[in-house]
Amino acid sequence: MQGTTDIRAADFGHRQPSEIRYECRRRWPGPRGTSSRVRIRIGPRYQPGELGPLDHFLTARWIVFSSTGSSHRAVRAHHEPWPLWRAHPEEIDDGLVRATGLLPLPGEPLAHYSPGVDVRIGRPER
Repeated sequence: MQGTTDIRAADFGHRQPSEIRYECRRRWPGPRGTSSRVRIRIGPRYQPGELGPLDHFLTARWIVFSSTGSSHRAVRAHHEPWPLWRAHPEEIDDGLVRATGLLPLPGEPLAHYSPGVDVRIGRPER
C-alpha cells in the first residue's frame, strides 16, 4: 500500500494544521489502483473529561503488531495519552473499503486528530 499525507496550516510555527488530506493506493494484491482519499478539518482540542469510553477505546493503543510473511510479532508501546482534537471529515472516498465488498457504516464517521506523542517501543514478543 502506498500513501501520501498533505498537511495544510495557515502558519507552520507551533500551531496545529487546520486541514489534513490523506491518500493511499493499493499496489498489491489487486485490484491495483484501488484508492482511498480522506480530508479532515481540525477543530478545537478536547478538554479533560470530554472524552468517553469509545474515544479511549479507539485511541488508547499500547501494542504494535507487525507481520512479515508467516512471522507475526507484537511489541509493547509506552507513551503518554494522546492529546486529541476534534476532527471533522470533509471528504471521504474510501475505495479500499468498497473493494472488499463491505457495506459503508451508517451514521457520521468518528474522527480525532493528534499531533502525536513520543513513544518507546519494547522488545518483540511472539
